[in-house]
Amino acid sequence: MSRVVWLNGGLVDPAAACLSIDDPGVRSGAGLFETMRSRGGRVPLLDRHLARLAGSIGALGMDPVPTPDAIRTAVEGVAASLGPGLGRVRLTVTPAPTLLVEGEPFTLDPGAVLTAVSVRSAWSPGRRIAEHKTLSFLAWRDAQRRAQDAGADIALLLDGEGRLGEASTANVFCVAGGALVTAPVDGILPGVTRGLVLELADVREEALDEAAWRAADEMFVTSAVRGAVPVVSCDGRLVGAGGVGPVTAMVRTAVAAALDGA
Repeated sequence: MSRVVWLNGGLVDPAAACLSIDDPGVRSGAGLFETMRSRGGRVPLLDRHLARLAGSIGALGMDPVPTPDAIRTAVEGVAASLGPGLGRVRLTVTPAPTLLVEGEPFTLDPGAVLTAVSVRSAWSPGRRIAEHKTLSFLAWRDAQRRAQDAGADIALLLDGEGRLGEASTANVFCVAGGALVTAPVDGILPGVTRGLVLELADVREEALDEAAWRAADEMFVTSAVRGAVPVVSCDGRLVGAGGVGPVTAMVRTAVAAALDGA
């Protein structure tokens, strides 16, 4: 099965799917999205994604939007159409109301590692809108483009003082001073997989200063599609020994089991 698209009530031909030029998501980025992993025709962490979506809808006063039942039906329909194996499912809602769900097969390299570059002043603590996964995503895409232009996989977003917030497409964790640390939800997205790691391990929430995160023994990022992925270098310098550390390996295994519904 190749790409699958559900738009406003049912599955449609992907080539024919389109949104109105008056849709608030098109006009001003007024909308929300969730990206999820599916396996075997289902999304194991769907309830968590829908809970975050509902929280953002309420916090942002987004109305009218599709009903929770309609959203769940659409996501489950797309995941089922993808069938066995891994899939990437993206849900988009806007106050048109529009309900769009896209799915496509996904190949995962369980041994993948990432390289990073840091981008100063790309994270703004206190910016509450950044705590919701809105369609106004240009700042993160720009940081990701800068990373790719530098030959890296991802960008690490720093505040003006060099403290570590999140990554361009994920949350970030460091093993520093013997502790597993991630930035608090303060102008960063409360990722679904981030929340899972907080349940699986002893994590301290702190925005590490530049000296601390650059001296980290391990670093990894988390996303709902790729799981926990080690970061082995940043700005051309190795993170720790430049390999996959024991804490990262443990978290990666536990997260993979949860994302696959084991």
